[in-house]
Amino acid sequence: MYSWCLITYCAFFFIILSNGAVLRDDDVDHQGLYSKADQVTILTNLNFNKKIYGQRNAYLVQFYNSYCGHCRAFAPKFKSLAAEIAPWENIIKLAVIDCSVEENNEICRQFEVMAYPSLRYLHEKYVIGNAFVGDNFMFADTVKKLKAQLIMKMRSEQNVGRLLFAPNLGIAAYGSYAAALNTVSANVVYTFLVFESENSTVGSELALDINDYKNINVRRVYENSELATIASVTQYPGLVAVKSTSEVTRLTPKNPTKQNLLKAVNTFLKSNDFVFPVRSKVVEDNSDSFIFSETSTAESDIVYYSDLERTLKTSLHTEILRHKMLSGEVLQALLNYLNVLIVSFPARKNLKEYLTDLHNALASKNEWSGSEVYQLVKSREAAHEPVYSSNLDYIGCKGSQPQYRGYTCGLWILFHTLTVNAAQKPGSQGPRVLSAMHGYVKHFFGCTECSQHFQAMAEKNKIFQITENDKAVLWLWIAHNEVNLRLAGDVTEDSKHPKIQYPSVDNCPKCRLARGAWNLPEVYKYLQKVYDADNIRDLRKARSAATAQSPLSSLDIGMLSLLLLHHVWRNFL
Repeated sequence: MYSWCLITYCAFFFIILSNGAVLRDDDVDHQGLYSKADQVTILTNLNFNKKIYGQRNAYLVQFYNSYCGHCRAFAPKFKSLAAEIAPWENIIKLAVIDCSVEENNEICRQFEVMAYPSLRYLHEKYVIGNAFVGDNFMFADTVKKLKAQLIMKMRSEQNVGRLLFAPNLGIAAYGSYAAALNTVSANVVYTFLVFESENSTVGSELALDINDYKNINVRRVYENSELATIASVTQYPGLVAVKSTSEVTRLTPKNPTKQNLLKAVNTFLKSNDFVFPVRSKVVEDNSDSFIFSETSTAESDIVYYSDLERTLKTSLHTEILRHKMLSGEVLQALLNYLNVLIVSFPARKNLKEYLTDLHNALASKNEWSGSEVYQLVKSREAAHEPVYSSNLDYIGCKGSQPQYRGYTCGLWILFHTLTVNAAQKPGSQGPRVLSAMHGYVKHFFGCTECSQHFQAMAEKNKIFQITENDKAVLWLWIAHNEVNLRLAGDVTEDSKHPKIQYPSVDNCPKCRLARGAWNLPEVYKYLQKVYDADNIRDLRKARSAATAQSPLSSLDIGMLSLLLLHHVWRNFL
């Protein structure tokens, strides 16, 4: 019986191995916004050094944050670029690393990534070093422009003596076919001459697309060179095939796009019995791990402690650690954030003691490295255990798919909770929350574009002129609805949780006056009720809750009312 079980187990293990289902220890199926089916290298803290340093190929690495709206919007373009340049993998690969993953944070800090998403070009044979953080690579609004920029970068790399193993992407003028083929290797059977302008990227792209074609060469030729006249090229980019025996075939298609030139090359080679390379097939990602059940345990306009706690832990374990060094305004922003948490967060277990200890420790020095702050966060957390609940999953902020909602939803709810509970305390704690929020978003929030939008809105809406607690509560409510209005219908929006105006008429009938205008006193009372510490649900209660949507998601369309609100707000100040 034992022998039979052993044989069965070995056979099963062999089948798994033969089908490639077992990944190496340092590889992952997916992380954040990308999966192995996207034809990108997924980098983590475990595989980064092995994948990046000393490699024969160059890399274009995207450092991103999976809850950053701009990163989510950019992901489809990066995936399309990866699919289009898949044949270039012997020369350059695309890679991604999710800096919102705590374990990856040290790498992102080492590369001094302060904006998400960030693109860095790392040349072949890259080595570890403090000054080696890659070359910044500019973003573009289309895949076509991204590809053109990448080609230009690769040309500049060849000009300084790198990427010499890749096809020659430079351009030259020739007076004859013999001159064009003079430096071509003896084993090359066909050389394809692309006649174009110096700034055109068509010839370079064609050369890269067929870089793995054995004994095939591509040469770029100036369109105004003598050889263009000899070849009778009148349409550009022009294409001519030259056999090693000097036999010439003109191939310029009627519409000479790169795609049509590539088609002409492949048709010509096929007619000459060329054996095309076998390229790896894209593995379809059939995993259902990206799909969440539409059934939720969250109730409408209910705040869950698990959401607050998960958000707080993420902010302390990843976001505040983005900086390589923390001092001056940045360190003060962190201390202000911790202070409002100590005063106004409805802490449970030993969380308040932990936050107080962390604040006092950070205040003891004028400068900290990001690594030192991380060690401090972990050591103080261990010293005050238990700090967090055992379950840290999102409930009310859980999106229909992992790339939706989550931390960004939680951060809004966190600051709403802080303003409401600060308003119940003596003094002007509410305005302090707004000031701390502004500092946090400016210096720590992982979505650069979102941070810039918030800062512009804060200046426009005079955030630092708020001096009273109740107005701080309403200022944040107005700001959140303004953001919802701007992002409604955006690619980052979860269709199961549309961004519409809050609170809805169904949940707060008294919050609206005739024709949809806001009733500010009733809105204030409603916000006090929703975000009051005594009304925050724990996980046990959430499991028994009725199925419905979460706070700030089931909001009705109040577009016109928001416009009216700015007029009311000016009178309210």
